[in-house]
Amino acid sequence: MTSNNQSSSSNGPVLQNPLSNAPSTVEWMQHLELGYAEPPRPPTICFGCGKQSSETIKLSRCGKCSVAAYCSRDCQVQDWKTGNHKLACPSYRRALTIRSPYCEDVHATIRNELFARARFYACPYAVFRTTDLGRGFLFLQSDQTLQNMSLYTCKDITGRTITRSVLIHFLTLGEFDSEVCKEDFELALVRTKLKELVDGYDKEKEVVLLFKFRCGHMSLGKAMLVPDYKICKKLGQDYYAENPTGALQLNLDEM
Repeated sequence: MTSNNQSSSSNGPVLQNPLSNAPSTVEWMQHLELGYAEPPRPPTICFGCGKQSSETIKLSRCGKCSVAAYCSRDCQVQDWKTGNHKLACPSYRRALTIRSPYCEDVHATIRNELFARARFYACPYAVFRTTDLGRGFLFLQSDQTLQNMSLYTCKDITGRTITRSVLIHFLTLGEFDSEVCKEDFELALVRTKLKELVDGYDKEKEVVLLFKFRCGHMSLGKAMLVPDYKICKKLGQDYYAENPTGALQLNLDEM
């Protein structure tokens, strides 16, 4: 499970606004917060020029999101005019709520957005792998937190640029048990519901999804194939036949 099939697009984000009403095609069945400890967060820097707060440089926050910080009015105006913060502001405001254990609706919305951006690559990949291996599921992992993945731009809440990607494997239950759970025993917590979904989904209409993020957020669900099965089958053969056993890696900031 080490070879990767790189896929990206240069046409810009699928979602022009992360809070837009993208079709909700995922039915979420189970979610867990494993509560992984995060490394200390570095000091916030100016979202415009990158200067760090000091005795002579004071940063002020955006009045709308309370996240983006600026060393001057000029930096704030410029960041807004370029379109970066104007579009990203709602997602930064939303990011402040993600750590709450009582915001599953927000978590589900973010996962739906991520799947909406990845589905035109992930669904053909799933159909192609199903043809070879039979029933299974897509395991989507990111080394970023759910909070970072929820943002419209690739600047985290401290103002630093981050790289956000999703690594996708198609796994059978046998592979899940023999390979994945041995390395990460906590994934066994979803084994019962995962088996139920894998045994019962319609291979020509649906795909089973297991998400896991660096922060320990993990969710299991079932989604409709987009595009439909016949198109997915053709696209899967066209794009993935040369690397039939490889994983699919998507750089979300290039999509």
